[in-house]
Amino acid sequence: MKVVHLNTSDFGGAAMAAINLHIALLEQGVDSHLLTLNKTRNDIPQHAAVDPFTLRGTPLLDRLRYKARRGLEMSGLVEDRSNAPANGNLKRGRGAHEIFSFPFSFFDVQEHPLVQEADVVHLHWVGYGMIDHRRFFANCTKPIVWTLHDMNPFTAGSHHTDGDLSFREGPDRSPQLRDAGKAARYWRYKHDAVKELPQERLKLVAPSRWLADHAERSAMFRGRTCAVVPNGFDTAVFRPQDRHAAREALGWPQDRRIVLFNALDVDNPRKGMQFLLPALRALGEADVQLVCVGANAAALPADLSVLSTGYLTDPATIARTYAAAELFVLPSLAENLPNTIAEAHLSGTPVVAFRTGGIPEQVDDANGRLAGLKDVDGLAGAIRTALGHRWDHGAIAMRAAARYDRRVVATAYRAFYPH
Repeated sequence: MKVVHLNTSDFGGAAMAAINLHIALLEQGVDSHLLTLNKTRNDIPQHAAVDPFTLRGTPLLDRLRYKARRGLEMSGLVEDRSNAPANGNLKRGRGAHEIFSFPFSFFDVQEHPLVQEADVVHLHWVGYGMIDHRRFFANCTKPIVWTLHDMNPFTAGSHHTDGDLSFREGPDRSPQLRDAGKAARYWRYKHDAVKELPQERLKLVAPSRWLADHAERSAMFRGRTCAVVPNGFDTAVFRPQDRHAAREALGWPQDRRIVLFNALDVDNPRKGMQFLLPALRALGEADVQLVCVGANAAALPADLSVLSTGYLTDPATIARTYAAAELFVLPSLAENLPNTIAEAHLSGTPVVAFRTGGIPEQVDDANGRLAGLKDVDGLAGAIRTALGHRWDHGAIAMRAAARYDRRVVATAYRAFYPH
């Protein structure tokens, strides 16, 4: 059996989930392949990139066609179907952390040999032009497994809708768009592409019950079942380590209580730094050291003890940061099933987070504490309680490994593939 995994890029949370699954399948003897539009790594086995201009064997002509189309789009003579930030359909000043994926692609990924040769096409995060929804679902005759990593598959193009549940009746309101009528048209473009596909041809999976419930109750996927399988991780990397040795290797102080925060972009308001900082001030304990992993942490206030590592890419170094901390805190406002919480637990590190999205499926009194959404005092209290608690770090890691080990996850996914 040959499986091809489609993900727009080879970096980010969804990409790591796809990569871990792909590698675990290879280890289990499955002929698995990873196909990305953006390829930045050469260390992943059987990983190929889509070159849109070589799929038809006429690269010069296809480049000219693309440039001509983009010229017309940018001049306003035809609808802009690109995912460029300057797309005229998007509101200006909508916020740097809000993204919207249009359901179009200027190429057909099914023309790639790996897709043509596959027995199963496994979709992951395919926004930003990896697939054209109508063309892909109308023409793909292979069994499709689709892992939903956010809300985009059942909205007009939004990846997060916060508290807006309009996707249950039909098009979500898509506040990123200038014209609400466009949201309805984009939603219909996606809905009509999947509505006739039988359940056995399109199998939906989500990492959390929270996201699966939203998918099943959406107008896009109403009547379909969405299974729940968490993302998998390499437990040879993410595992308990000696805290003293980890801190020594990282150059961190031994006499401080480390509170760790990890996000791709520290300034992303969805990740909740604006709540963590006042919570730490309310905590008022001088021996608490905040360590931030992620980009754009330079503007953190000087009145708190903050150590910034920048964006980390090496899994071993990331695992060491979790092992070196007393506590991992992620006060996100919206989450599916955060990889960072799974990584912390696999390292034996307890977690404090807001009670939102799929996080309550991960965090309980045996491995952390939860606070009410946006409750700064509650977050400070949860941090104080967690720092004062005597945790069974080995038990936290063992329980997490039973759930998140990529070998376990790969075995679960193989049940969705044809035998």
